[in-house]
Amino acid sequence: MREMLSDLNYGDCIGCGLCVLGCPAYEETGFDLLTARGRNKALQSGLAAEDMVEPIWACTLCGYCDAICPSDVQNVKIVLHLRRELAPRLGESARSGQARTAVAAAPPALVLGCTIRDRAAHLIPSITKFLDRIGRPSGPADEGCCGSLEVEAGRAMPARVKAGVVADPVCLEQYDAEFLGVLAMRRLDLFDLEPPFYYYAPHRIVNRDHARVYPLYDELRRRYACDMNLDLNRLARSTSAGSVQGLSGRDARDIPAAVARLLAHSRAERIITCSPADYLAFRTYSGRETRFITECLR
Repeated sequence: MREMLSDLNYGDCIGCGLCVLGCPAYEETGFDLLTARGRNKALQSGLAAEDMVEPIWACTLCGYCDAICPSDVQNVKIVLHLRRELAPRLGESARSGQARTAVAAAPPALVLGCTIRDRAAHLIPSITKFLDRIGRPSGPADEGCCGSLEVEAGRAMPARVKAGVVADPVCLEQYDAEFLGVLAMRRLDLFDLEPPFYYYAPHRIVNRDHARVYPLYDELRRRYACDMNLDLNRLARSTSAGSVQGLSGRDARDIPAAVARLLAHSRAERIITCSPADYLAFRTYSGRETRFITECLR
């Protein structure tokens, strides 16, 4: 049965504003109507997707609002539903519940993702070396786009195909797999992590799987006294670089400003991350040495 807007729990939003605290759209614009609270209150007032296009597309799907919401409102799920309502390429198939699903023919052992394959292929040897060191197969790897950004844009339904290891958190929109960065956090002794450094923890992972993943990154923070993008709420702040809004074009987010905000109180000259798009963002805009976690293998 097709999911209806009325099946989603936007009505549970009490308007407390906790979601506003770490919302990238609010940090960039200062507009409350672009936050989860703004969208939920608009929906409660009877507005349809066509009436709130900008708030729907302002969301970067960072998951902060879901993780902090005291009413457990499923804000990411709501946004994806609204985007499918708007997506012109789905047309009648979206309204009939038959939206197309992007998925690889055979689940690979390693999902590199488009960002690594197309923009950071130099990371692949260190990624496969790390997986070999921990006894995880790295081949066959994916050869084409998994369609995760199509899902995020509302032009496809998630497939949730079983795979081995995913190197880019964006790809977890499509695959049920282990994340490379989480595997690295469990094997810190394999890496040269000489402080001081700033570690950017991927917001999609920390915010959406908080109970399981936050302690791993917090252990890194406590062990090395490193700076991080985890805030006082123990949630991960976003650069927006890994979302469709992080791409170039008319609707691109202000990635340089987000990078500057995150590093405003850090003097560390080295940045480390396990998020490919954010790795490229910091390398491009921070003016500091930036390394992917697997490049730090001993």
